[in-house]
Amino acid sequence: MKNHQAAIVLCLAYVVGLVVTFNPWVRWGLLGTGLVMVLLLPKIWKKSPSWRYLLVAIAIAGCASFYLELRVPKLASNDISKYISATAERGAAQFTIVQGIVDSYPHITRSQNSQFWLKATQLNEIQGNNLRPADVSKAVNGRLYVTVPLQSGTGLHPGVGVSITGTLYLPQPNPNPGGFSFRDYLSQGGGFAGMRGVQLRVPDESQTQRWSWGKLRARIAAAQVRWLDVPAGPLVTAMVLGSDAVDVPFDLRDRFVRVGLAHALAASGFQVSLILNAILSLTRRRLSVVGQSNVGAVALLIFLGLTGFQPAVVRSVVMGMAVLVGLRTKRKIAPLNALVIAGTFLLLLNPLWIWDVGFELSFLATLGLIVSVPPLQAKLDWLPPTIADLITVPLAASIWTLPIQLYVFKVFPLYSLPANILTAPLISIISIGGTIGALVGAVIPIAGSAISWLLYLPTRLLIGIVDLFNYLPGTSFAVGQIALWQLFGLYAIILGVWAVPKFQKKWKLPTLCGILLVIIPLAIWKTTELQITALASKDRQILVIQDRGRTTLINSGNESIVRFVVLPFLQQQAIGRIDRAIDFNPDLPGLNNWQTLTQNIPVANFYGISGTGNNRAIKFDPLPINKLHQFDRLAITTIKTSPTVFQINIPEFKQKWLAIGNDTGDRAQQAIDLEQLTPAQTLYWHGGKLTESAIAKINPQVAIAATANPDPETVKILEKNKIRVYYTGRDGAIQWTPTDGFKPYLEGERS
Repeated sequence: MKNHQAAIVLCLAYVVGLVVTFNPWVRWGLLGTGLVMVLLLPKIWKKSPSWRYLLVAIAIAGCASFYLELRVPKLASNDISKYISATAERGAAQFTIVQGIVDSYPHITRSQNSQFWLKATQLNEIQGNNLRPADVSKAVNGRLYVTVPLQSGTGLHPGVGVSITGTLYLPQPNPNPGGFSFRDYLSQGGGFAGMRGVQLRVPDESQTQRWSWGKLRARIAAAQVRWLDVPAGPLVTAMVLGSDAVDVPFDLRDRFVRVGLAHALAASGFQVSLILNAILSLTRRRLSVVGQSNVGAVALLIFLGLTGFQPAVVRSVVMGMAVLVGLRTKRKIAPLNALVIAGTFLLLLNPLWIWDVGFELSFLATLGLIVSVPPLQAKLDWLPPTIADLITVPLAASIWTLPIQLYVFKVFPLYSLPANILTAPLISIISIGGTIGALVGAVIPIAGSAISWLLYLPTRLLIGIVDLFNYLPGTSFAVGQIALWQLFGLYAIILGVWAVPKFQKKWKLPTLCGILLVIIPLAIWKTTELQITALASKDRQILVIQDRGRTTLINSGNESIVRFVVLPFLQQQAIGRIDRAIDFNPDLPGLNNWQTLTQNIPVANFYGISGTGNNRAIKFDPLPINKLHQFDRLAITTIKTSPTVFQINIPEFKQKWLAIGNDTGDRAQQAIDLEQLTPAQTLYWHGGKLTESAIAKINPQVAIAATANPDPETVKILEKNKIRVYYTGRDGAIQWTPTDGFKPYLEGERS
């Protein structure tokens, strides 16, 4: 084995050691397998590396696993999150003043607030209570996730000292399957607490006037927005510097993501290659090789600073530096070796990036371009080279990133390949023109605006193509949460095709195996499933009923709940279409929430209980009172509209649910006293007050409260009658299946 090959194998051993940290059993199993290979491999393979070399590789993998654990953020003895429970004892809305140093550039959130990370240094409580006085001051540590009013974040950049007044909170675990885990997100960023700021003060205003990368970035963004306007201006800036460097409108970002063009909004190797090619072309006749490499290195470092040191960009810049080193030493750099070494170097700096999705996708896409473009071009040699490149480049990148996309995002964008092929020329034109406009705009803003204005038509055309694919039916195919064994199986197939030339010639068979690996488990589950899920959604009652591939959604919540609770759950469950959407709110409010839903997933039929339910945008078919509606194996009956009371009956499994809507306890009590109800196995109510006679009338075996704080007297009555009680605000989503019965999603969190 040659020296460079041995080095690459050791790099891969380090990466494997980081990857296996997801499961301790896998880690120890890999260690045991490695030790067995040390003993057996030299005996069965004559060209096997020596046992000493294999032991070194195993040792590196083991050290990598423990190194990552050492780098995982841990609570310090005076972390600010440890003081939150104490302040909570003095009242849920206890205001505090936190002083610290801004640790990231601000970004705009969907709720139109400004968000940034803060290195906390001092905690002051504004007031105490009768039980305990206010603590005047505490020295604290730790990163804090901060949101403040939009205007308050203007001009902030890392290093600025601030004082923030607001309320502290601890992130809660994700209560719904497939939902966004805010707690995990904070821990990945090294934080364990958040703060809702209402007022921000900068003690030393001169700090905001100092030069920073953020100011230069804002200067470029302002120049490109001046004549391009929104959303074209931020889109051009994002295509040059990445979406982390500029706030792209969320609706535009969502449209790009849905059609598989999220990479267009991320700075990556494409911009690095543009910069290097431009620098080397302009300096080839004027500077020596050393001068060219020096200018190129400075240009790459400037680009890295402008993009905000994003992991994908750092990887691209390191590879660009490797190219410059090869130029300077007059050595040819093997792209695959450079990629592996660059990736290993970055993971030595920050091993936590192994679980950063952006880093993973960037690395795998580049790997696909290096190893898969040549054989794909050989297959398409009958096409003109330019057209072949338009097909092979996005196809190669998609092949290697698809398993990660399925595992993380749970959907397959059906139009990703044609969208990438059609938009590739426009993305190249906008990226080149945007880079030139950014460089000029950093020095002469008005000139940068003029150059960027020339990109107006290509940018509008790009947005139009993205919108066209969004309007087409079936934008994506939901595959649900694939298992880890499926993820590794897909990559085993891809690696097999790459490593074995015979499989490249017979590529149809591996492709079919990969499709079946995903589809067969999904099809088996879909043909047999029956599941009712009461989602946890801030005192809102939302039910999702899955019956052999057909889905009924009862209520949807507001736009935020649709986006962060309902849609992630549907994707996790591989639901690509809703057969029936039922709004059991008497006055059919929240048209926007149904519109948000239909923008992301098709809905076949809408039903409501308020008259005919007709609306200009959505037509709701009526569900008259006391009329049974049969939907497959489900029978749904509206009992009362004020308050909302309805029944769900599944005769085949002798399961009946009685739901009492989001009304006051008195109104709900009135409905039950009318004796219009029949016994039900499950009571699903808003969490308000119910009398003992009402509970006796229903006689449930299980009661589910759609809140975190149900009425204590009602809970006491239920428990006295040995009725199992769940709170969605405490237990998370509650799922019922015929085989497993009731399972709270956060059962492990409470145990």
